[in-house]
Amino acid sequence: MTDMVARDDIRADGPRGHAATAGNEGLLRFALKLDGAVSGLVAALSLLGARMLDEALGLPAWLHWGQGAFLTVYAAALWFAATRQVAVRPIAVAAVVLNIVWAVGCGALLTAGWFAITGLGSLYVGFIGVAVLVFASLQVAGLRRAG
Repeated sequence: MTDMVARDDIRADGPRGHAATAGNEGLLRFALKLDGAVSGLVAALSLLGARMLDEALGLPAWLHWGQGAFLTVYAAALWFAATRQVAVRPIAVAAVVLNIVWAVGCGALLTAGWFAITGLGSLYVGFIGVAVLVFASLQVAGLRRAG
């Protein structure tokens, strides 16, 4: 009987305990991976197509290169946080803050008149602003669900 109790204790503290935590983190992991994947794609587009984007969007190439460099590191950090045995909560919280700041920056970019943004550029910046707010909302919901 003692042997049976010991095995049950091991199972309860082992994989089942981790599965419960991982299950609670499912939305958070999804939100971080989605944000990371999209950010990685935008990083590649920004780094490889900066000159074309400069003309099409009315935003200077240096801005695309800077965005691409930042998003490369950001995407890697999000993917790292989402794929650990237990999601890295401080990175997830930082992602929420950075997404909100990014959305505010998009709004400022559209309204401040710093650049001669084209119509397509306005759509692009506006879409990015809305997308990062969606990511932040998913991440907040995931953080709450994970506890």
